[in-house]
Parts: sequence; C-alpha cells; structure tokens
Amino acid sequence: MSVDWFFKLKEIDSLTKMRINHLKNKSEQEDRVSKLNNRRQDTLMQTAKLRQDVMALNHELAEVEKKLKNASEQKQRLMDMGGDETKISNYQNEINQYEEKGLEFLTQIEEMEAEVSDHKTFLAGLEKSIQEIESEVQPELEKINSEVINIDFRLKLLMEELPADFRTILLKTTAKNLAHGPFTRVDQGSCYFCRYKMSRLDESEIDIQKNLKTCPQCSRIFLPYGA
Repeated sequence: MSVDWFFKLKEIDSLTKMRINHLKNKSEQEDRVSKLNNRRQDTLMQTAKLRQDVMALNHELAEVEKKLKNASEQKQRLMDMGGDETKISNYQNEINQYEEKGLEFLTQIEEMEAEVSDHKTFLAGLEKSIQEIESEVQPELEKINSEVINIDFRLKLLMEELPADFRTILLKTTAKNLAHGPFTRVDQGSCYFCRYKMSRLDESEIDIQKNLKTCPQCSRIFLPYGA
C-alpha cells in the first residue's frame, strides 16, 4: 500500500491538532472579554439593587418623618394646653425613637449611596479595560478564524484525496472523539496509547508493508514508522 496515503493521514493528524490548539486559543481570547463583561453585569446588578434599596429606605424615612412630625405636634399641643405630663413624656419617647430610626435610615442611605458611587467609578475603569482588551483580542480572533478556515479547507482537500477505505476508517474513528486524536503507532510491540499487545505479524504489516490497520482495543489508526 502506498506510503503517500499515510503521509496524508499524518498531515491530517497534524492539522487537526493545530485546529484544536487554535480553537483553544480562540476560547481563551474570548474568555478575556467575557470575564470582564460578566464582572460588569454583576456590578450593574448590584448597583441596581442598591438603588432600589435606597429608594425603599427613603420611603421608610419619609414615613418616619411624618410620624415624627405628628408626635412633635401632639406633644406641643399638649404642652400649650398644660396637658398631662405622662402623655407629654410618652410623646417625647416616640419622638426620640423616630429620631433614632430616622438617623439610622440616613446612615444606611449614605453608606449605600457611597457604595453606588464606588460602583460607578469601578464601572468607568472597567469599561476602559474592556475596550483596551477588545482592541487586542479582535485582531487575534480574526487571525485565528482565518487560520482555522485555511486548515478546514486543507483538511477537506486531504479527505477527498484519500482512498475510500482510508476515508471510511478515518471518519469512523474520528467520530469517536478519542482523546489525543485518532492515530497511534506501534511502540515496543504495543499500541502507543492503550498498550494493546500487537503480534509480530501485525507489526510487520503496519511498519514494513504499510497496511492500514486499527488497534483492536482503542480503535486508533496505526501510522507506520517512516510515514
């Protein structure tokens, strides 16, 4: 059997591994932007939640201020009328509680608004970082996509050039998505990957006669030495 077909198989193996590496690199480049976009989205969600909480606290603060105003007016009315000191004292206690509650709300609102401001500053810096990284990533992605297209075209041509039996076995083996690819070699009388023991006759047919054979155990295609 012509050794040329095995050279084509070897080239297919090499190109396939190159394609995998390119796609891995592409994924890593895309992740650089994706991670920053995820951080931006998380910060935007946190900021939106903080603003909702600030609105809710402002509403509660307004209610407390109404109650404080009402208690103050009731106390003043009783004092003007020379009312019961116990009732006046009770109103004063209510006033003190409302003032403390209002101060607590104001403190929380200030802290949340400061956090919103920090998020705004962080987002501004993050947007700048995203733009810078996108400007680095985009040319790299274009280069990778171009190289993958070229590899796919070359792989298509090689597949078309293979004899039918080679092509059939290769497609069948490739469909199994074997780790480290569909090819192997005889190494010290065994399959290099799964260590299945090969007979002397099989080893001779693979390496000397250049016959197309697959490993009975892992199904990988044997590439003869010298190919």
